[in-house]
Amino acid sequence: MKRRFPTALVFVVVAVVFAFVSLLGCGAAERPDGGQGLLPVGAPAPDVFAADQHGAIQRLSDQRGRAVVVYFYPKDGTPGCTEEACAFRDAWDRFKQANVQVFGVSSDTRESHEAFATEHRLPFPILVDTDHTWATAFGVPLRLGTMARVTFLIDPDGKIAKVYPDVDPGVHAEDVLKDAAQLTGAALPVAPAAPGSAAPAASDGAAPGAASAAPGAASAAPAGAATGTPVPVATGAILPPAAPAAPTPAKR
Repeated sequence: MKRRFPTALVFVVVAVVFAFVSLLGCGAAERPDGGQGLLPVGAPAPDVFAADQHGAIQRLSDQRGRAVVVYFYPKDGTPGCTEEACAFRDAWDRFKQANVQVFGVSSDTRESHEAFATEHRLPFPILVDTDHTWATAFGVPLRLGTMARVTFLIDPDGKIAKVYPDVDPGVHAEDVLKDAAQLTGAALPVAPAAPGSAAPAASDGAAPGAASAAPGAASAAPAGAATGTPVPVATGAILPPAAPAAPTPAKR
């Protein structure tokens, strides 16, 4: 019994420590401002900065005057994170039209971000947060070293306008764009039409139907018209009858 007791005790201690760490990982994160959990609506956004995939420093306070989307995601290259990033990519032009900046944030390295952005042609900055400065400042929980999938919408005055704790990666970008456009007062940019859905243009540049409005009108002058008289162009309207020509005076 004396031999087994230390071994059993070690297993009990390990189990307790593991359970404690697990609870900390899934519980509310403590923020630098003293609060716990996700940064609430109405709170000032933290003045944090980080390098993006190109090594450029991005500071959050530099974006005052426009709406900002900060979306945290677990890891580069995973299916859900790829779907979410590509959804923001596909809507990027409309985010710019609405004067909205987008930042992706994860704990991956700059090299990982660079490869991820290059592979999927991501036009917006994804920030390196290996030391979890951004995650801690926003109160984003960590699970086994990776960040939870949470998005924050910041208004032009630098305050949290909306928090999205439950994110569907496939439709999330569209939902955020609608809310962000309302913050900036911009009309919601319309998604580009699918290829092949636009009406084909006329080959000669004329309005559709113009060539068929008056068959033969442009090819010949009306009967009885004097030589050199300009021929009216068909516009779809009925032309009034021409005035009778003045009689030619007889020669003496």
